[in-house]
Amino acid sequence: MNASGSRRLLLIVLITLLSLIPFTSAFAAKPEFLTIQVDDTAPIAECDGFTLIEHVEGTIKISTHFDQDGNLAMEISRFRLRHTFSNSVSGASVTSPDVGIDKLTLNQDGSGTVAVIGIVSRIVVPGEGPVSSISGQLFSM
Repeated sequence: MNASGSRRLLLIVLITLLSLIPFTSAFAAKPEFLTIQVDDTAPIAECDGFTLIEHVEGTIKISTHFDQDGNLAMEISRFRLRHTFSNSVSGASVTSPDVGIDKLTLNQDGSGTVAVIGIVSRIVVPGEGPVSSISGQLFSM
């Protein structure tokens, strides 16, 4: 058998083997997508002589993924938010980005994992520098 014949035989064997492999993801339901525009202002704390006000703006994009039986398997939330914390009397403020991905994965036994990837909060005080930072974490449920 020449090289061309050997390649054809190998190709036929590979195609046959690949057709026998179960592709469960091919049978899973299509994911659902949701985009949420955020622009919200609310008082969050009463301090000594002023109210701390938080303004949040940006976008959250959520994709919900299902297994082949239609059960929730995973949810991915993509955050692109900006938090502004302001003093109601002086108007002084600091900002914090909230950018990254939260990935919720559910296991067949009912347990789950939440992976927080990115910057949850980073406060920089002008003239002082960074004073607080929270980055990605992993939680089990």
